[in-house]
Amino acid sequence: MNKKLIYLLAIASMSLVACDSSYEGNKLPEVADYSEARYWLSLPQDATEDVDVFYVYPTVISSTADYCSIDDTEMVTEATKLYEAYNGIFEGTNFYAPYYHQLSIDYISRQKTAEDTEGVIERIPARDCKAAFEYYLANLNDGKPIIFAGHSQGTMILKQLLLWIRQAHPEVLDRMVAAYMIGFAINPDYLEKVGLPFAQERTDLGAIICYNTEAPDADPSPFTMGFYEDCLAINPINWTTTESYASKDESLGSRLRPEDTPAGDQPHFADAMINAERGTVVTTASVSSGDFWPKGCLHHYDFDLFYYDLKQNVRDRIEAFANK
Repeated sequence: MNKKLIYLLAIASMSLVACDSSYEGNKLPEVADYSEARYWLSLPQDATEDVDVFYVYPTVISSTADYCSIDDTEMVTEATKLYEAYNGIFEGTNFYAPYYHQLSIDYISRQKTAEDTEGVIERIPARDCKAAFEYYLANLNDGKPIIFAGHSQGTMILKQLLLWIRQAHPEVLDRMVAAYMIGFAINPDYLEKVGLPFAQERTDLGAIICYNTEAPDADPSPFTMGFYEDCLAINPINWTTTESYASKDESLGSRLRPEDTPAGDQPHFADAMINAERGTVVTTASVSSGDFWPKGCLHHYDFDLFYYDLKQNVRDRIEAFANK
């Protein structure tokens, strides 16, 4: 695997914080006791909504250590910022999000192939999230419909989690509203393995939703072409998988974080069109990819540019599930 691409994959926010743990041979970090609230980024105390969200946050760390300690103070701080930025997309749900031993840039960069990367994701962070999901399923879910959501490393973890759920708890997939697996490649091979469809329309249920955002003149995306062939995408404005153009006027609006320019709510800010050959969503929205990214890679803005479109789509799919 190209080291630069892996490096870029591992950065899913602009904040870089420290880790203090290492992976030695086959010695794995201890799995947290998820009955303790301190191991959850979000753990609703009064889960009165009809639908749950199980969210896995993206990378917020950088270190020469292999993974971040699960209770690292800085990691908790940065993950909380992302929770505050995005939980509003899932307003009206019970929002669950576990902390996990997040892999570092350095450790991911030492993996030579996509398969190797999947392997270390499965052995460390996905193992944590499986344990968290087991606790959640036995003690918190109470048979409610579930939305899965993740970004970047979070989506990599969800890929492994759903494969495990297919084997260990297949009944869960019958009440899966949707899986928003954004910011990392999904291809037909994975869909065949997990036995789930890719969303084709605005209210498809039990389906995977994925896209990776870039500018029209972008270099090859490290989040799609750097890993797999035949990557899939859905347009997050018109919710089709065709190459039909969705204008800014069709968008419900963006919400950009305080450190970005512009910042705050931006009505009719982003347009979108699928590039089927690259498996990406292209936008002409005026934002910068920054110094950490290849030219035109807008990974940092995958949720932000289509914030209100995503929020409405979550509502639409929940309503469709309730009425099915």
